[in-house]
Parts: sequence; structure tokens; C-alpha cells
Amino acid sequence: MSSDLAIKVENLNKCYQIYDKPHDRLKQMLMRGRRQYFKEFWALRDVSFEIKKGETVGIIGRNGSGKSTLLQMICGTLNPSSGNIETHGRIAALLELGAGFNPEFTGRENVYMNGAILGLTRDQVDSRFEEIASFADIGDFMEQPVKTYSSGMFVRLAFASNIMSRPEIMIVDEALAVGDMNFQAKCMTALTRIQDNGATILFVSHDVGSVKSLCSRGVYLERGQVVEVGPAASVAERYIRTMREEMNDEHRKFARVSAAFDEKPAAPVAPVAPSNRPEELGFKRSDEFENRVAQFRYGSGEVKVVAVELLNAHGEDITFVDFDQDVKVKVYFEAYAEKKVSVNFSVFDDKKNNIVGCGFPHVDQPYLSTRVGAKYLAEYSLRLPLQEGVYSLRINISSAIIENESAEFVDLVSDALVFRVGRWSKSRVWSKVHVFSELKLHEFEV
Repeated sequence: MSSDLAIKVENLNKCYQIYDKPHDRLKQMLMRGRRQYFKEFWALRDVSFEIKKGETVGIIGRNGSGKSTLLQMICGTLNPSSGNIETHGRIAALLELGAGFNPEFTGRENVYMNGAILGLTRDQVDSRFEEIASFADIGDFMEQPVKTYSSGMFVRLAFASNIMSRPEIMIVDEALAVGDMNFQAKCMTALTRIQDNGATILFVSHDVGSVKSLCSRGVYLERGQVVEVGPAASVAERYIRTMREEMNDEHRKFARVSAAFDEKPAAPVAPVAPSNRPEELGFKRSDEFENRVAQFRYGSGEVKVVAVELLNAHGEDITFVDFDQDVKVKVYFEAYAEKKVSVNFSVFDDKKNNIVGCGFPHVDQPYLSTRVGAKYLAEYSLRLPLQEGVYSLRINISSAIIENESAEFVDLVSDALVFRVGRWSKSRVWSKVHVFSELKLHEFEV
């Protein structure tokens, strides 16, 4: 294996034998392969990828896609049916809750046992014990058998024990979802620190935001096979797109069933006065726009965006925005069906994290009731007090299923526009969005 690689997975397969009846196992042994009494279930099939030292890689996919199976084989707690796995560096793994902990031992005893498994001496564990106890924050339960712990306490101690070992490779499987929000924030900070120290991190998470912000690359698994390996943002977006398209299908089925009951509209609607001459309103259509975003859009297509503009106060097209500059976002769209919709926009950073956005409900605009063949323009005016960097606009035309709860995606266009925000001349902005505040400063005499 190349010296710059931490993990190499090559043509990995894992197949389970599923028996309908217990005695079929005995029959299979006696027949010695002359007849098959089991069904094959392939948890993983021909999985291959490489992870370099110091990389943080997220594994994403729906439940049952093989994510946990993959991590267990990388850690060596599960054997593959075929294929090769190579690792270079000391591995600390947080897989199933309390995996490797003895339920009869106290928290303190399990910390020392876990340290020995990770290759630490007793003196090393001694020097780090107070740090581990402080991070876990389970108080007097440290001296109690772990079988008395709640699931949250279990994972706090397990995470603290593993991360304080300062591993070269850290593997985490959804365990962080168990802790409360304070503990999750603490874990993310700790992961960022070991990331900065050059450790390799491989983790499974359903929190796509964490994958985008923490990871440089992602691996998308579906039914045990690799769908995509690449930059975390693009892999996460493909996963989100798949989930949303499936959700759209479910919503359409729901809508067909609900229509039979003659339910009231999910949201208030307001008609727009028609115009026979949309060109007077400056309606625009851009073939360049539609060709460019074709592969980055999805939805039912009943209403579609045909052009998007980012303009300054003088109505000029811009791709560079000064800090806190007044801008307008114009969305031109056409209707091919009668639909009750909201036109929404979001600003994403270069890691595809949603920074700010707005839709009809946020500006007290009722849902629009479209007419077949009609053309529309939605125009938002706003300021962008954003940290310097590259951003993109996502336009989303949605139709409410349950107001403020769920929506059908009629047309969702990623990277409708890409623009850069400049540095504030007054002071460097360290957060993604700057909040203008008032300050009162008082001095008290000593």
C-alpha cells in the first residue's frame, strides 16, 4: 500500500446465508454444497475506494445500505466474504454502543481496558484519565458498572475513551446521534481537533450537514454497492437528490389518495393578475441557463424556472458582491399545470451548507395559484452580510403537502448562479453571516 494511504478497500464483498428454518442449516452441512437450502443476501458487493492519511471521509446511504458492515470489516470485527482491506495506523473505533466494554466492569475499569486494547500503557491512561472523565461528564457513575448506564452515558464514555487515545485512524458509526445537543457539539469540536492534528477520520452519519462541513470526501452506498465516491458536497447532494425524488413520488401518491376526500388546500393561495404581454414586465428565458443546470435540477416539472438573475441596485447583472451589498434575486418561471406553489431561494457556501434563504411564507406571501401556460417573475430584494468567499444560489419551487411540515419539489435547481462575496473593508468577518449589533460598554471604578 502506498505510504500516503491510511485505508485501502479493494473489491470487498460480504454475503450472508439466510435460512428459512433452523434445520436447513443442518441439511446444508450434510449435503456439502450439492443442494442449496439458503438464500444469499449481499450486504456489500464489489466495494472499492482509498482514503489518504489525514482525510476525513463520510459514509452516507439509507438504512440497510451496508455502511455499518463496511466499518466493522475495516476495524477487523467482521470478516469479508472476499476482497482485501489494508489499513496503516492505530485505529480507534466507536461502532455499536459499548462495543468492547465489559458490562460488569466499572467505567474506570473499562477506560483502562479500552486503553490497553488501543495500545496505551497504564501510565499513558493515568495521565489522560481526568481528561477522559471530564469529557464523558458522567460524574460518580464512573465508579459504577456500565450495565447500569443509560445509552447516552455509554456512548459518552466510549467516545471519550477512544478520542483521548489520540488515534491515527478514527472510525465512528452513528454513535453520536445518541448524545444530547451539548455532547454532540463537544464531539464535533473534538473531531475537528484530531482532524487538525492529521488523523484520518471515517464516519457514518445521516446528518448530511456534518458530512459537508467535516469531510473532504464522501462515499455513497446503496444496497451494498458504491454509487459515488468524490467530494463530500457533491456526494451528499446526490444522496439528497435521490431521497427528495423518492419523497416526491410518495407525495404524489398521497395527493392522489387525498384528492378523493376533497380536502382543503394545504396553504392559502393568491391569484396573480394575468398579463397578455409578459414582455412588458421584462420576462426572460435563457437557453444557456436551462442547458447549464439540466443535470442539476429535479422535480415534478409542472412549473419550471427558465432564468435566474442576480442584480445590483442599478439592475446590472453581477457575479461579485460587496459585503452587505443590496441585491435582487429574480426568478423567471413558467407553469405547465395548475399548481399552488412557493418560489424559494437559498444561498449555499462552497461546501454546500445552506447559509440563508427565503420563501413566500417568510415574506407573508400566500402560495401562488398558477395557470397553464402563464409566465411569472418572483423578485426578492435583500442584503448579503456574508463572509468573503464563493457562494451559489439554489432555486426551489415547492408545493405544500402539509403546511410548514412537508412539500413536493416541483422544480429544484442547484447552482442556478455562482457568485463571490468580497471582504468587508471595515473588519474581517469570521462567521459565515455577520449580525449587526448594538454595543453599550461600561467601565466601573475599582
